[in-house]
Amino acid sequence: MPAIPGTFRVMSCAEPQSATPGRRKQRTAYTQETRVEIDVAPVGSVLLQVVRAHARLGTELLRGAGLTPPHELVLLYLDEHEPAPQPALVTYLGRDRSTVTATLQAMERADLIERSPSETDSRAMTVSLTAHGRQQVSAARAAWRELERHTTSRLTHRQLTELQDSLTRVRDTLETAHAETH
Repeated sequence: MPAIPGTFRVMSCAEPQSATPGRRKQRTAYTQETRVEIDVAPVGSVLLQVVRAHARLGTELLRGAGLTPPHELVLLYLDEHEPAPQPALVTYLGRDRSTVTATLQAMERADLIERSPSETDSRAMTVSLTAHGRQQVSAARAAWRELERHTTSRLTHRQLTELQDSLTRVRDTLETAHAETH
């Protein structure tokens, strides 16, 4: 069915996979990839698909390292900027304050970070890595390094440079447009 201009369609591609290779198939597990294709935004569609695929693989790699998104981003930020005021993490993560607070509380329970009252602002909290959090920084870096390897493995050096340059221009253009509308 043709898409109506200005609408989008969801394409679902499911591939059956045997739940137990080499055995009689009693159950079939499905891996499903959902691709949103917006007819008036082909570049935006591909960008969305890339972001989703990147996040899916990144999440898998992080789970293998015992981490979950965005915990690894907090660890990497604190490794460079510790101790950090909590509002700096809100800005860095680009999320609302309550979401970041919930993330930090989960990280405290996992003994990755500790929060303490700021010495300069009684209303603010300062965030630091624990010894366990410091150990997990290398796992976070390794997961991101592996994700980058998968992301760029089929690109030549020239293609990689062009992709980075093009995406940087797109990002800057979008940020300028956003700033102009606010």
